[in-house]
Amino acid sequence: MSNKYATVIERWKEIPADYQESRLEKHFIDDVVLKSLDLKFTQIESQVKIGEGLKPDYLIYSKDEIKKPLIVIEIKRRDPALVKVSDEDFIEECRNNSYYRSAIGYEPNGIEQYLNKKLVDKDKLAPYGLVMNGDFFQLWKRIDGLVMPMTDIQRMTEHSIPELMKQLEYCLRNPHRALITAVWNQKGGVAKTTNTINIGAELALQGKRVLLIDLDEQNDLTRGLGLKPEEYNDWLIKCIELVSLRKSKERSKQARAILKDAIQNRIWPTSGRTKLKLKVLPIGKSALGKFRESSKEYQGFSPVKLFPKIIDLLSSSFDYIFIDTSPAADPLTRSLLYSVDTLLVPVDYGKKSIHHGVRIYKKLKDIRNGRKKLGNLNLGAWNLGLMYSNCPADAGKVLNQLIEKELTNNQFSGKRYSNVIKTYAQTKVAEFKHAPVSCWRSSHVTKCYCNLVNEVFISPNFIDE
Repeated sequence: MSNKYATVIERWKEIPADYQESRLEKHFIDDVVLKSLDLKFTQIESQVKIGEGLKPDYLIYSKDEIKKPLIVIEIKRRDPALVKVSDEDFIEECRNNSYYRSAIGYEPNGIEQYLNKKLVDKDKLAPYGLVMNGDFFQLWKRIDGLVMPMTDIQRMTEHSIPELMKQLEYCLRNPHRALITAVWNQKGGVAKTTNTINIGAELALQGKRVLLIDLDEQNDLTRGLGLKPEEYNDWLIKCIELVSLRKSKERSKQARAILKDAIQNRIWPTSGRTKLKLKVLPIGKSALGKFRESSKEYQGFSPVKLFPKIIDLLSSSFDYIFIDTSPAADPLTRSLLYSVDTLLVPVDYGKKSIHHGVRIYKKLKDIRNGRKKLGNLNLGAWNLGLMYSNCPADAGKVLNQLIEKELTNNQFSGKRYSNVIKTYAQTKVAEFKHAPVSCWRSSHVTKCYCNLVNEVFISPNFIDE
């Protein structure tokens, strides 16, 4: 344990179970936590106004000459009730605790408001948030309008504090990191690949840096964008071999060079007289088959557990990365689940797809717990919610009532997006032309995708489970 962590732990042990917020800030946050992060005094502002009626406890800036907000922090007093609760019940108790709820923003103002791009002044808008009180500790992430947990609610203990401090250091070292997402369901026929392409395309048309990665042996994404899968069979295993070795700048540089050569720039004209530009990381079936069937371990790690390291090499160069894979529960899918920050679950109006979509929603907590064992700072994966996709345009009252009943019976409490992707012939035309349907700006289905992207990613959208 490093000395700076030891200092934080020793001070934390001295904090009374009912410590007031102002004293916690002065004697714990100011005196040891922020100092242990080696922050300059010019990087820290306390009680700063960031918007009308919005004053978080701290705003942490980058070390750059042009200071950029990095982390907004909300502190609450300790609660003796949380000190006494068991580890098993801790998260649920926090969710119902008034101090935690206030820190999040369910009551007055909290992280939900402090990361809201419509409420916060542009020069005070941070990409990360932190809520803590000496018992609970949780990081949050913002990209565009989307605000979501970065970690589960975590309990502060002498054993967990080093890990929590590493999470804060990670945020300081990575001021910009892409949102890694998969549009995925274990039920086929819900247009996973079509949605991946066109959601990415709509974001790209809004000026976002987007990368689409093909991790499906059917190679529909690669072929669908006019590329030949068999020409891209080399990069995956080469990168796996490099990232399996002890981390060094030279090996990371070599892996990045391989990825740079493999990434393809695709450009299409649009009916709106603009150009649609997407970056694609294609792959061939044989490479994915070799990856899926590989029993070889690289320096003690399976390829599945090394794939997230490849994503990390790409994450600072993009705003959004979308990974496309098959519905099968195989090593390729496990690679995806170890890598993504979020899942957007497409369902049609059918009972089977809703069943599988709700099942994924309920399993994400187990997936996050599994990822903790990898030592990846307890990040992801979180459910963005259900999107309705590949749906008939003539759905009526009876069908909608049956869908609502099915979701209620399955105790689904997550988010459902109102903008529905309906079936239109233009989508098939786009497939034949190897182009995103978003190239046809006036088509009905393009408007569906544009509205969905704004609802999920661009407009304020707060995800809390």
